[in-house]
Amino acid sequence: MRVLPVPTIASVTASTIASMTASVSASMTASLIASTLLLSLAGCAAPRPQAAAPLTPSVAVTPRFEVPSVRERMLFLAQQEWAVFGQPDVRENGDGSSELSFPDGAAATHELQGPMLTRVMMYWYAVSRLPVVGHDGELRPWSAAFVAWLARAAGLTPEQFPSTVLHWDYIERFTVPRDDDRFATRDPSRYAPRVGDLVCNHRAGVSPAPPEAPSAGSPSPEAPSSGSPSSGPPPAGSLSTQVPADPPPLRRGPYHCDLVVGVSQSAVEAIGGNVHDVVARVRLPVDADGLLQPHPTRRWAAVLEQRAP
Repeated sequence: MRVLPVPTIASVTASTIASMTASVSASMTASLIASTLLLSLAGCAAPRPQAAAPLTPSVAVTPRFEVPSVRERMLFLAQQEWAVFGQPDVRENGDGSSELSFPDGAAATHELQGPMLTRVMMYWYAVSRLPVVGHDGELRPWSAAFVAWLARAAGLTPEQFPSTVLHWDYIERFTVPRDDDRFATRDPSRYAPRVGDLVCNHRAGVSPAPPEAPSAGSPSPEAPSSGSPSSGPPPAGSLSTQVPADPPPLRRGPYHCDLVVGVSQSAVEAIGGNVHDVVARVRLPVDADGLLQPHPTRRWAAVLEQRAP
């Protein structure tokens, strides 16, 4: 009778361990592949829009005080920052140059002064993670950051107004506005700015895009309404339809925008950041229809109408 060899404990143990190791390795590999696939799919998924912070704990609660509208908050914030910088006004010299004028007895301010630089950094880092200092050690232009900060501090989310340090990003964003968008990019030759709007001009190095030729038989653009401009916002809960939303022909490049804080029959007053290195107020002439007039230091590009209160 032939005696079969009996496996030793060592051989059984080694065989079992090898089999278990292969099984565990295959399982871990499959799990790793699955996890990687899930992460990849998650990375491709569209981010959820950020909701605006609630004002009350529930819709059933009504504030026992008056809450300013988003438009009013942007105006209050702009005027507040203008006061922090000493209430400087831009004075045109008549030769294409301009300078700042501070109230009598007020000390001149500058963006690089400690308290003022602190404000600039607050504007910048509220809307961007980019460094505020450039490659040559200079302070980067911050006028767009100021406008975006006004929107963010007034309660608008990044989906409602882009977080950016470039004016072009929000000018382009509202060129084709959605029905519920607060802003719409308007042609300054056809739309009279009102309080709460943004007036935007080209900066050095960018030229207006050539307008498209109208097709045969197409109607001419609608003329702006006559009369003096309205200085008030649209009625509560409504969106303005002063003119069609046809935007002006624009191209990517450097721009500058200011917030309109006052309107009269002869001019609009606007506050902007990084104007002569401060937050300053400027007076901009308008014609009898309230349209912006040619300016010695600004080539008008667009007006961003604020369509909601």
